[in-house]
Parts: sequence; structure tokens; C-alpha cells
Amino acid sequence: MSKTFLFVLAASFATFVFSCGKEDGKQEPAPLPMYGADANPTGDSIGGGNGYSKIVQSGDVTVHNLDELLTAFASAKSGDVIYVADGAAIDLGTATNIEIPAGITLAGNRGLNGAPGPLLFSNTTPPSSILFLVEDDVRITGLRFKGPDDDFPNIDYNVRPESGVLCLAVEGNHVEVENCEISNYSRGGVEIYPRGKNVHVHHCHLHDIHSYPVVVLNKSEPPVLVEACRINWIWHATAGSGAPGTGYEARYNLIIREAAPDSWQPYNGQHAIDMHDYLQILQERGHHVAGDFMRIHHNTFVSNAPNDPSVATSYDAAVRGVPRELAEFHHNIFLHSDPAQAIFQLDGNVWVYDNLYGSDQVHIPIALQTTPQILFVNPPPQAEAIPAIGGTINLNIQVNMFDTLQLKQVIVALNGDTLYNADKAPASGDVMINTSALNTSLPFQELTVTAVDSRGIVGRHSTVFTPQ
Repeated sequence: MSKTFLFVLAASFATFVFSCGKEDGKQEPAPLPMYGADANPTGDSIGGGNGYSKIVQSGDVTVHNLDELLTAFASAKSGDVIYVADGAAIDLGTATNIEIPAGITLAGNRGLNGAPGPLLFSNTTPPSSILFLVEDDVRITGLRFKGPDDDFPNIDYNVRPESGVLCLAVEGNHVEVENCEISNYSRGGVEIYPRGKNVHVHHCHLHDIHSYPVVVLNKSEPPVLVEACRINWIWHATAGSGAPGTGYEARYNLIIREAAPDSWQPYNGQHAIDMHDYLQILQERGHHVAGDFMRIHHNTFVSNAPNDPSVATSYDAAVRGVPRELAEFHHNIFLHSDPAQAIFQLDGNVWVYDNLYGSDQVHIPIALQTTPQILFVNPPPQAEAIPAIGGTINLNIQVNMFDTLQLKQVIVALNGDTLYNADKAPASGDVMINTSALNTSLPFQELTVTAVDSRGIVGRHSTVFTPQ
């Protein structure tokens, strides 16, 4: 990653840009950069709906009920448009694992002259089921999907157990979910499954989804983009499993914290934007790895729960481990005025800059949650499998600082023993590790890099290997 590029980018966000467009030659300042979801450049309103510009109004086949829908899927060929009839309400019954075949468009008229869009609903789906499996090159647009679970205020699992139903499991490449309303699923709205990649969820309204409106799972692949959506949440709005190789971008979204149900109280609150620490690595090694990257920018976080005390203890975002690359947060308008409540981060590889905080929209150029970035090259960063390395390791790491911050100290330790301590990152040849001299009784060798910036903020990143 080019530090120069990042510095130029950061500077362009934080300063005026002058133009010479006036005839008298006088320079005028361009407008200040836009923050939050109002910066939405897509040309369509956040959450889609009325007036959406890319509404499909007809198809190769029009379906009115479940039998017709399943028949259309079974006979569809790549390029077909399956159109759900205007005003249709299709009961999915007990159907599960409905495959939306590769290359097709499944469409309705949501937003056309104020139309709510045809409804695909499920009240009797078996527990812990998946409704739709989405394959390669599928576009889903202009529809409403409603699951069997209660609206947020009515949740009481002692009265009505959660269904555990998932609406859309994305298994394919190049999938677009746009201008849809997805609601009332206790498990999830859109889950990016293994093999899922190049996924774009945009201009959707996701609400009354108890756990994961959009979530990126293990072995999915970037890019995954959540854009210009309206997300009403009580547990998470977007989330990632934290698996190595995964990550996502969220931009121009309106993220609304609703009141947690009475049955959840007392509730300490969760967080809207999430990246888990990957469970397998945590259980096997005790290390917190939070995927590869997060790019969270130009989102607006608000509360629609003035009487819920858990709002004050919820975070706007949480990075529950160390990304292998970087989690970036910029040009957001956070709900919380305290940056420490806006973003929780564990040990580093997080940059938080040029955001507005709280109802007063206080601008903080560089938050204290911004840490040094530490990248492993040799040995490589953590993965599901621990690499076996023989011979001599010529340590190759990168330590990058954001903008005007300066690096003050770098410590490299192997299994707790310091190998290097200086005011800069080690150059090639500074740290050589003879793998034949290592203690082979250990389950793995733990290499930890600690970096301290000019403010005393610490970043820490570890990787592991075994001697070959």
C-alpha cells in the first residue's frame, strides 16, 4: 500500500481545493467535503423505492404464484428476466433452498409511481432454513421479501421463538441486490456465502431483521459493497465473520438504531458496523483476526430510540480483532459524540479520520482510535492453516503511519523474546530468524510486532508459523 497515495488522499479530504473558474481570475474555495449519507452520488434516494431510476417493468415471463415462480426458475436460461406481477403477494409456504439460477434477473416494480413492489413472504418456513440460494450473475431488483419473524417491538422469543430463517444466501459471483425491501428475518437478510464475491447490495431498505441484515461469511471474496441502503437495526446492520481473505465496504448508508424489544432488556447494546474476530483462529491460537479490511465511509448513524438506555452503550462500529490489512472509517456522521463510543477497536490496523461526531457534528481530523498499520510479508499474515517455514526467515514487515503521525518505536518479539527495538521498522537483514534453532515443542511460533506513534497510541499485530 502506498503511503504517498494515502497521504494525498487524506489531505484532499481535509483541505480546501481551489479553482480558477471565474472570469476575473480570482480563486474561490470549492465546497467543503460532504459527510454522511447525504454525500450519496448515485442519483437515487437512499433505500430505493419511489422514483428509483432502474425499475424493471416487464420480463420474459411473468409469475403470479409460487408454482409459476418455481417453474420459471426451472426453465430459465441465462439472460432471462423473471418478472413478479405487479401487486402480487406470493406465499412461499414451506419451500426452502430455492435456487435462483445463474444469469437471470428476478424483478418487480418497487418504486414505480409509488408502488411498494410485489411481495414474497413466508410464514411457515421450517426453522433455521434458507429461502433462496443465489447463483452467478443474478440481479434481484424491485421486490419485497418478508420473513416469519416479528417486528422489533414485538420480539419475545419465549412467546414466539425466533425462526432462524435466512432470506438470501449469495453463493455466486457478480450478484446484485437492489431496490428491495427485506424484513422480518431473525437470522439474516443477505448473507454472502463461500464462493460469493463481487456482491453489490444497494438502494435497499432492510428492517426488522433481528441479527444480520447483511453479513460476509467465511471463504467469501471481495469485493462486497453495501451502498445507499436504509438499515434499521438492533443487533447489527452489517457484519463480517473475520475470516482471513474477507472484507467489505459500506458507503452512503443511513443506519438507524431502533429500540431493543422489552424482552431483551436489560440490554447492553451491540454495534451497527461489525467485524468479528475469526472464531477458528481465536479458538486454536487465542488470536483475534478481523478479516482483511473494512472501508466504512460516508454513512450517517442516527437513533430512533430516545427511551432505550442501551443506545448509549452501543457502538456505531466495532472491529473485534486486527485486520490483516486495514479498517478505515472516514467522512461518516456518527451517532455518538465520544469517538471511543463511536468505534471500538482491539489492537490496531485501524484508521479513523475526518469524521463528524454526535448531534453537534464535531469534526475530528484524526481520532485516537487511529493506530499504526502493521503488515506482514515474510512470514505471511495469519491464515486458517499455519505455514511451515524452513531455513532462515529474513523478516519483512511494513509499518505505515496515517497523515502527519510519526512512528516512535517498533518492537519485534518472537514467543515473547524481543528481537528488535528501534524507532523505525526493521530493514531487510535487520532481523533474521533461524528456524532450525527454534523450540519445536511449541504448537507454533508467535511473532508479534508492536508499533507506537507520536501520540503514544499502540498498534499490535501477530502472526504464527511452524519450523519446517
